[in-house]
Amino acid sequence: MKNLRVLVPVSHPLGGIRTYMLYYFRRLHKEAGYRFTFLSEAGNAFDVFKRDLIDWEGTEFVEIPPKSGSRTTFQIIRQTLKTQPFALIHSQGLKAGTETAAANYFKNIPHLITLHDVILPQNEIPGRFKWLKKNIISLVTRRASFIIPVSHDCETNHLQIFPVWKRGPVQVKTIPNGIDLERIEHSRSLFETGNETRLREQLGIDDKVILGGFFGRFMPQKGIDILLKALELLSDQGYGDCFRLVATKDWNGFLNETISLATENPKITRMICFIDPVPDITPLLLQIDVTIIPSRWEACPILPMESLVLGVPVVGSNCIGLREVLQGTPSLIHQHDNPESLAAVLIKFIESPTTDAAKQYVTEAVKRFDIHSATNQLLEIYQLLCNSQ
Repeated sequence: MKNLRVLVPVSHPLGGIRTYMLYYFRRLHKEAGYRFTFLSEAGNAFDVFKRDLIDWEGTEFVEIPPKSGSRTTFQIIRQTLKTQPFALIHSQGLKAGTETAAANYFKNIPHLITLHDVILPQNEIPGRFKWLKKNIISLVTRRASFIIPVSHDCETNHLQIFPVWKRGPVQVKTIPNGIDLERIEHSRSLFETGNETRLREQLGIDDKVILGGFFGRFMPQKGIDILLKALELLSDQGYGDCFRLVATKDWNGFLNETISLATENPKITRMICFIDPVPDITPLLLQIDVTIIPSRWEACPILPMESLVLGVPVVGSNCIGLREVLQGTPSLIHQHDNPESLAAVLIKFIESPTTDAAKQYVTEAVKRFDIHSATNQLLEIYQLLCNSQ
Protein backbone atom coordinates (compact mmCIF):
# COMPACT_ATOMS: atom_id res chain seq x y z
CA MET A 1 0.00 0.00 0.00
CA LYS A 2 3.02 2.28 0.05
CA ASN A 3 2.71 5.63 -1.73
CA LEU A 4 -0.87 5.16 -2.93
CA ARG A 5 -2.31 8.63 -3.55
CA VAL A 6 -5.59 9.87 -2.06
CA LEU A 7 -7.44 12.97 -3.26
CA VAL A 8 -8.98 14.93 -0.36
CA PRO A 9 -11.51 17.58 -1.44
CA VAL A 10 -12.58 19.90 1.39
CA SER A 11 -14.54 23.15 1.14
CA HIS A 12 -12.70 24.92 3.97
CA PRO A 13 -9.96 23.36 6.18
CA LEU A 14 -11.20 25.01 9.38
CA GLY A 15 -12.16 24.03 12.92
CA GLY A 16 -12.97 20.39 13.52
CA ILE A 17 -12.46 19.39 9.87
CA ARG A 18 -8.92 20.78 9.95
CA THR A 19 -8.17 18.96 13.21
CA TYR A 20 -9.68 15.74 11.85
CA MET A 21 -7.41 15.84 8.80
CA LEU A 22 -4.31 16.62 10.85
CA TYR A 23 -5.05 13.78 13.27
CA TYR A 24 -6.25 11.05 10.93
CA PHE A 25 -4.18 11.67 7.81
CA ARG A 26 -1.00 12.10 9.83
CA ARG A 27 -1.22 8.47 10.92
CA LEU A 28 -2.30 7.22 7.50
CA HIS A 29 0.63 9.13 5.97
CA LYS A 30 3.35 8.33 8.50
CA GLU A 31 2.42 4.75 9.36
CA ALA A 32 0.61 3.39 6.29
CA GLY A 33 2.48 5.31 3.59
CA TYR A 34 -0.47 6.99 1.88
CA ARG A 35 0.20 10.24 0.01
CA PHE A 36 -2.41 12.98 -0.07
CA THR A 37 -3.52 15.65 -2.53
CA PHE A 38 -5.66 18.25 -0.75
CA LEU A 39 -8.09 20.28 -2.85
CA SER A 40 -9.72 23.36 -1.34
CA GLU A 41 -10.60 27.01 -1.85
CA ALA A 42 -7.58 29.31 -1.99
CA GLY A 43 -7.19 31.66 0.95
CA ASN A 44 -5.77 32.11 4.42
CA ALA A 45 -7.33 28.93 5.85
CA PHE A 46 -5.78 26.77 3.13
CA ASP A 47 -2.43 28.57 3.45
CA VAL A 48 -2.30 27.88 7.19
CA PHE A 49 -3.22 24.25 6.59
CA LYS A 50 -0.41 23.91 4.05
CA ARG A 51 2.10 25.15 6.62
CA ASP A 52 0.84 22.54 9.08
CA LEU A 53 1.78 19.83 6.57
CA ILE A 54 5.13 21.22 5.47
CA ASP A 55 7.02 18.07 6.57
CA TRP A 56 4.61 15.58 4.97
CA GLU A 57 6.56 13.97 2.15
CA GLY A 58 4.83 13.92 -1.24
CA THR A 59 1.87 16.03 -0.17
CA GLU A 60 0.23 18.07 -2.93
CA PHE A 61 -2.26 20.93 -2.93
CA VAL A 62 -4.80 22.04 -5.53
CA GLU A 63 -6.47 25.44 -5.14
CA ILE A 64 -9.97 26.44 -6.18
CA PRO A 65 -10.41 30.18 -6.90
CA PRO A 66 -12.08 32.00 -3.98
CA LYS A 67 -15.87 32.10 -3.95
CA SER A 68 -16.16 29.71 -6.89
CA GLY A 69 -19.52 28.12 -7.49
CA SER A 70 -20.22 24.41 -7.55
CA ARG A 71 -19.81 24.38 -11.32
CA THR A 72 -16.21 25.63 -11.17
CA THR A 73 -15.43 23.34 -8.24
CA PHE A 74 -16.86 20.39 -10.19
CA GLN A 75 -14.68 21.21 -13.20
CA ILE A 76 -11.50 21.54 -11.12
CA ILE A 77 -12.15 18.26 -9.32
CA ARG A 78 -12.83 16.49 -12.60
CA GLN A 79 -9.67 17.93 -14.14
CA THR A 80 -7.62 16.95 -11.08
CA LEU A 81 -8.87 13.36 -11.35
CA LYS A 82 -7.35 13.25 -14.85
CA THR A 83 -3.88 14.38 -13.75
CA GLN A 84 -2.75 11.15 -12.14
CA PRO A 85 -4.05 7.77 -10.93
CA PHE A 86 -5.71 8.24 -7.55
CA ALA A 87 -6.23 5.09 -5.51
CA LEU A 88 -8.98 6.70 -3.44
CA ILE A 89 -10.96 9.87 -2.94
CA HIS A 90 -11.78 10.91 0.62
CA SER A 91 -14.08 13.96 0.64
CA GLN A 92 -14.58 16.01 3.79
CA GLY A 93 -18.14 17.16 4.33
CA LEU A 94 -21.40 16.63 2.44
CA LYS A 95 -20.93 19.61 0.11
CA ALA A 96 -17.45 18.58 -1.01
CA GLY A 97 -18.61 14.97 -1.13
CA THR A 98 -21.55 15.76 -3.40
CA GLU A 99 -19.45 17.86 -5.81
CA THR A 100 -16.79 15.18 -5.91
CA ALA A 101 -19.26 12.33 -6.37
CA ALA A 102 -20.68 14.17 -9.39
CA ALA A 103 -17.20 14.68 -10.87
CA ASN A 104 -16.36 11.03 -10.19
CA TYR A 105 -19.68 9.70 -11.47
CA PHE A 106 -18.27 7.94 -14.55
CA LYS A 107 -14.69 7.38 -13.35
CA ASN A 108 -15.79 5.25 -10.40
CA ILE A 109 -12.69 5.78 -8.28
CA PRO A 110 -13.40 4.39 -4.77
CA HIS A 111 -14.84 7.33 -2.83
CA LEU A 112 -15.35 7.94 0.89
CA ILE A 113 -17.35 10.87 2.26
CA THR A 114 -16.83 11.82 5.89
CA LEU A 115 -19.75 13.81 7.32
CA HIS A 116 -18.59 16.51 9.75
CA ASP A 117 -21.87 18.26 10.48
CA VAL A 118 -25.56 17.68 11.03
CA ILE A 119 -28.30 19.28 8.97
CA LEU A 120 -30.43 21.49 11.19
CA PRO A 121 -32.81 23.03 12.02
CA GLN A 122 -35.71 20.63 11.45
CA ASN A 123 -33.65 18.20 9.38
CA GLU A 124 -34.09 20.19 6.17
CA ILE A 125 -31.78 21.09 3.29
CA PRO A 126 -31.19 24.87 3.55
CA GLY A 127 -32.18 27.38 0.86
CA ARG A 128 -34.57 27.12 -2.06
CA PHE A 129 -35.48 24.07 -4.12
CA LYS A 130 -35.11 21.74 -1.14
CA TRP A 131 -36.76 18.77 -2.88
CA LEU A 132 -34.55 19.11 -5.95
CA LYS A 133 -31.35 19.51 -3.91
CA LYS A 134 -32.22 16.52 -1.74
CA ASN A 135 -32.78 14.30 -4.75
CA ILE A 136 -29.62 15.41 -6.54
CA ILE A 137 -27.53 14.80 -3.40
CA SER A 138 -29.19 11.41 -2.92
CA LEU A 139 -28.60 10.42 -6.54
CA VAL A 140 -24.89 11.23 -6.72
CA THR A 141 -23.74 10.39 -3.18
CA ARG A 142 -25.29 6.92 -3.15
CA ARG A 143 -22.69 6.05 -5.81
CA ALA A 144 -19.91 6.64 -3.27
CA SER A 145 -18.27 3.59 -1.71
CA PHE A 146 -18.67 4.62 1.94
CA ILE A 147 -20.33 7.44 3.83
CA ILE A 148 -18.73 7.89 7.25
CA PRO A 149 -20.65 9.91 9.86
CA VAL A 150 -18.44 11.00 12.77
CA SER A 151 -21.07 10.20 15.41
CA HIS A 152 -24.26 8.19 15.82
CA ASP A 153 -26.23 11.45 16.14
CA CYS A 154 -24.75 12.51 12.80
CA GLU A 155 -25.70 9.18 11.20
CA THR A 156 -29.29 9.32 12.46
CA ASN A 157 -29.68 12.90 11.29
CA HIS A 158 -28.49 12.20 7.73
CA LEU A 159 -30.37 8.92 7.29
CA GLN A 160 -33.59 10.74 8.16
CA ILE A 161 -32.92 13.12 5.29
CA PHE A 162 -31.34 10.67 2.82
CA PRO A 163 -33.07 7.32 3.49
CA VAL A 164 -32.00 6.17 0.02
CA TRP A 165 -28.53 5.51 1.48
CA LYS A 166 -30.01 2.58 3.40
CA ARG A 167 -30.69 0.82 0.09
CA GLY A 168 -27.11 1.11 -1.19
CA PRO A 169 -24.95 0.66 -3.06
CA VAL A 170 -23.18 3.09 -0.71
CA GLN A 171 -22.33 1.71 2.73
CA VAL A 172 -22.89 3.90 5.80
CA LYS A 173 -20.43 3.23 8.63
CA THR A 174 -20.12 5.47 11.67
CA ILE A 175 -16.58 6.02 12.93
CA PRO A 176 -16.70 8.38 15.94
CA ASN A 177 -14.04 11.08 16.10
CA GLY A 178 -10.93 10.61 18.20
CA ILE A 179 -7.81 12.56 19.04
CA ASP A 180 -4.11 12.09 18.42
CA LEU A 181 -2.73 11.55 21.92
CA GLU A 182 0.89 11.58 20.75
CA ARG A 183 0.44 15.00 19.17
CA ILE A 184 -1.24 16.35 22.31
CA GLU A 185 1.43 14.96 24.63
CA HIS A 186 4.14 16.44 22.42
CA SER A 187 2.42 19.83 22.60
CA ARG A 188 2.04 19.54 26.37
CA SER A 189 5.74 18.75 26.77
CA LEU A 190 6.79 21.72 24.64
CA PHE A 191 4.53 24.02 26.63
CA GLU A 192 5.64 22.81 30.04
CA THR A 193 9.35 23.11 29.18
CA GLY A 194 9.00 26.45 27.39
CA ASN A 195 9.43 29.89 28.89
CA GLU A 196 6.71 31.80 27.04
CA THR A 197 4.69 34.35 28.98
CA ARG A 198 1.71 32.61 30.51
CA LEU A 199 -1.82 33.63 29.55
CA ARG A 200 -2.90 35.02 32.93
CA GLU A 201 0.23 37.16 33.15
CA GLN A 202 -0.21 38.32 29.58
CA LEU A 203 -3.83 39.34 30.18
CA GLY A 204 -3.39 40.56 33.77
CA ILE A 205 -5.81 38.04 35.27
CA ASP A 206 -5.43 37.12 38.94
CA ASP A 207 -5.01 33.44 39.85
CA LYS A 208 -8.10 33.60 42.05
CA VAL A 209 -10.32 34.48 39.06
CA ILE A 210 -11.95 31.57 37.20
CA LEU A 211 -10.70 31.62 33.60
CA GLY A 212 -12.94 30.08 30.96
CA GLY A 213 -12.11 29.46 27.33
CA PHE A 214 -14.20 29.63 24.15
CA PHE A 215 -12.33 28.30 21.13
CA GLY A 216 -15.12 27.84 18.60
CA ARG A 217 -15.87 29.80 15.47
CA PHE A 218 -17.96 32.97 15.67
CA MET A 219 -21.04 31.56 14.00
CA PRO A 220 -24.58 30.88 15.25
CA GLN A 221 -24.01 27.12 15.42
CA LYS A 222 -21.24 27.52 18.02
CA GLY A 223 -23.37 29.68 20.33
CA ILE A 224 -20.96 32.57 20.98
CA ASP A 225 -23.98 34.90 21.26
CA ILE A 226 -25.48 32.65 23.93
CA LEU A 227 -22.23 32.78 25.89
CA LEU A 228 -22.04 36.58 25.69
CA LYS A 229 -25.59 36.86 27.05
CA ALA A 230 -24.66 34.43 29.83
CA LEU A 231 -21.70 36.66 30.76
CA GLU A 232 -24.06 39.61 31.10
CA LEU A 233 -26.26 37.53 33.40
CA LEU A 234 -23.21 36.61 35.49
CA SER A 235 -22.44 40.29 35.88
CA ASP A 236 -26.04 41.09 36.84
CA GLN A 237 -25.96 38.39 39.51
CA GLY A 238 -22.75 39.64 41.10
CA TYR A 239 -20.20 37.29 39.54
CA GLY A 240 -18.58 39.80 37.20
CA ASP A 241 -15.39 40.09 39.25
CA CYS A 242 -14.69 36.39 39.67
CA PHE A 243 -14.91 35.13 36.08
CA ARG A 244 -13.06 35.98 32.87
CA LEU A 245 -13.38 34.49 29.39
CA VAL A 246 -10.65 34.16 26.79
CA ALA A 247 -11.82 33.66 23.20
CA THR A 248 -9.76 33.09 20.08
CA LYS A 249 -10.69 35.43 17.24
CA ASP A 250 -12.26 33.91 14.17
CA TRP A 251 -10.72 35.49 11.09
CA ASN A 252 -12.99 33.36 8.90
CA GLY A 253 -16.25 33.94 10.76
CA PHE A 254 -18.42 36.77 12.02
CA LEU A 255 -15.54 38.58 13.71
CA ASN A 256 -16.69 42.20 13.67
CA GLU A 257 -20.29 41.44 14.64
CA THR A 258 -19.23 39.28 17.59
CA ILE A 259 -16.65 41.70 18.93
CA SER A 260 -19.19 44.53 18.60
CA LEU A 261 -21.65 42.58 20.76
CA ALA A 262 -18.97 42.39 23.43
CA THR A 263 -17.41 45.85 23.20
CA GLU A 264 -20.70 47.74 23.11
CA ASN A 265 -21.79 46.27 26.45
CA PRO A 266 -19.57 47.36 29.38
CA LYS A 267 -20.75 44.42 31.50
CA ILE A 268 -19.36 41.99 28.91
CA THR A 269 -16.34 44.02 27.83
CA ARG A 270 -14.57 43.72 31.17
CA MET A 271 -15.19 39.97 31.32
CA ILE A 272 -13.86 38.87 27.92
CA CYS A 273 -10.45 38.94 26.26
CA PHE A 274 -10.04 38.25 22.54
CA ILE A 275 -6.72 36.73 21.46
CA ASP A 276 -5.32 35.73 18.08
CA PRO A 277 -6.02 32.16 16.96
CA VAL A 278 -3.29 29.57 17.38
CA PRO A 279 -2.45 26.49 15.29
CA ASP A 280 -2.27 24.30 18.41
CA ILE A 281 -4.95 24.60 21.08
CA THR A 282 -3.20 22.48 23.73
CA PRO A 283 -1.21 25.29 25.42
CA LEU A 284 -4.39 27.36 25.79
CA LEU A 285 -6.35 24.47 27.26
CA LEU A 286 -3.61 23.90 29.83
CA GLN A 287 -3.94 27.49 31.05
CA ILE A 288 -7.68 27.77 31.59
CA ASP A 289 -9.96 26.48 34.34
CA VAL A 290 -12.86 25.39 32.14
CA THR A 291 -13.63 24.92 28.44
CA ILE A 292 -17.04 26.32 27.47
CA ILE A 293 -18.89 24.86 24.47
CA PRO A 294 -22.36 26.48 24.19
CA SER A 295 -23.17 25.03 20.73
CA ARG A 296 -26.63 24.82 19.23
CA TRP A 297 -25.62 21.70 17.31
CA GLU A 298 -22.53 19.64 16.58
CA ALA A 299 -21.65 16.43 14.77
CA CYS A 300 -18.87 15.10 17.02
CA PRO A 301 -16.68 17.92 18.38
CA ILE A 302 -13.02 17.20 19.03
CA LEU A 303 -12.40 20.13 21.41
CA PRO A 304 -14.16 18.58 24.45
CA MET A 305 -12.18 15.37 23.90
CA GLU A 306 -8.91 17.31 23.92
CA SER A 307 -9.98 19.19 27.03
CA LEU A 308 -11.00 16.07 28.94
CA VAL A 309 -7.82 14.19 28.00
CA LEU A 310 -5.83 17.12 29.43
CA GLY A 311 -7.88 17.07 32.64
CA VAL A 312 -9.59 20.40 31.94
CA PRO A 313 -13.29 20.59 32.96
CA VAL A 314 -15.93 21.17 30.29
CA VAL A 315 -19.17 23.12 30.45
CA GLY A 316 -21.21 22.21 27.39
CA SER A 317 -24.72 22.19 26.02
CA ASN A 318 -26.93 19.14 25.59
CA CYS A 319 -27.20 19.71 21.83
CA ILE A 320 -27.06 16.95 19.23
CA GLY A 321 -23.54 15.59 18.71
CA LEU A 322 -22.01 17.26 21.75
CA ARG A 323 -24.28 15.32 24.12
CA GLU A 324 -22.86 12.10 22.69
CA VAL A 325 -19.29 13.16 23.54
CA LEU A 326 -20.08 14.47 27.02
CA GLN A 327 -22.25 11.54 28.09
CA GLY A 328 -20.67 9.70 31.00
CA THR A 329 -18.06 12.41 31.67
CA PRO A 330 -17.90 14.76 34.68
CA SER A 331 -18.80 17.70 32.44
CA LEU A 332 -21.47 20.19 33.50
CA ILE A 333 -24.37 20.32 31.02
CA HIS A 334 -26.68 23.24 30.23
CA GLN A 335 -29.76 23.46 28.02
CA HIS A 336 -28.77 24.37 24.47
CA ASP A 337 -29.82 27.76 23.11
CA ASN A 338 -30.51 28.94 26.66
CA PRO A 339 -28.24 31.66 28.15
CA GLU A 340 -30.03 31.51 31.50
CA SER A 341 -29.25 27.82 31.82
CA LEU A 342 -25.62 28.41 30.80
CA ALA A 343 -25.26 31.24 33.33
CA ALA A 344 -26.65 29.01 36.10
CA VAL A 345 -24.17 26.23 35.25
CA LEU A 346 -21.26 28.69 35.14
CA ILE A 347 -22.23 29.99 38.58
CA LYS A 348 -22.31 26.40 39.82
CA PHE A 349 -18.79 25.91 38.47
CA ILE A 350 -17.53 29.19 39.96
CA GLU A 351 -18.84 28.20 43.37
CA SER A 352 -17.70 24.57 43.14
CA PRO A 353 -15.18 23.85 40.34
CA THR A 354 -15.12 20.29 39.00
CA THR A 355 -11.34 20.35 38.55
CA ASP A 356 -10.67 17.25 40.66
CA ALA A 357 -13.37 15.23 38.87
CA ALA A 358 -11.92 16.19 35.48
CA LYS A 359 -8.43 15.11 36.53
CA GLN A 360 -9.75 11.80 37.83
CA TYR A 361 -11.45 11.18 34.48
CA VAL A 362 -8.25 11.55 32.41
CA THR A 363 -7.44 7.84 32.35
CA GLU A 364 -10.92 7.01 31.08
CA ALA A 365 -10.83 9.90 28.59
CA VAL A 366 -7.56 8.63 27.15
CA LYS A 367 -9.04 5.16 26.60
CA ARG A 368 -12.30 6.47 25.18
CA PHE A 369 -11.01 9.15 22.81
CA ASP A 370 -7.74 7.65 21.57
CA ILE A 371 -7.71 7.99 17.78
CA HIS A 372 -6.01 4.63 17.16
CA SER A 373 -9.24 2.61 17.07
CA ALA A 374 -10.92 5.07 14.70
CA THR A 375 -7.88 5.29 12.44
CA ASN A 376 -7.61 1.52 12.28
CA GLN A 377 -11.23 1.33 11.13
CA LEU A 378 -10.55 3.93 8.47
CA LEU A 379 -7.39 2.13 7.40
CA GLU A 380 -9.35 -1.11 6.99
CA ILE A 381 -11.72 0.67 4.61
CA TYR A 382 -8.80 2.17 2.66
CA GLN A 383 -7.21 -1.27 2.29
CA LEU A 384 -10.50 -2.92 1.35
CA LEU A 385 -11.15 -0.41 -1.42
CA CYS A 386 -7.59 -0.45 -2.71
CA ASN A 387 -7.53 -4.25 -2.82
CA SER A 388 -10.86 -4.37 -4.65
CA GLN A 389 -9.50 -2.53 -7.73
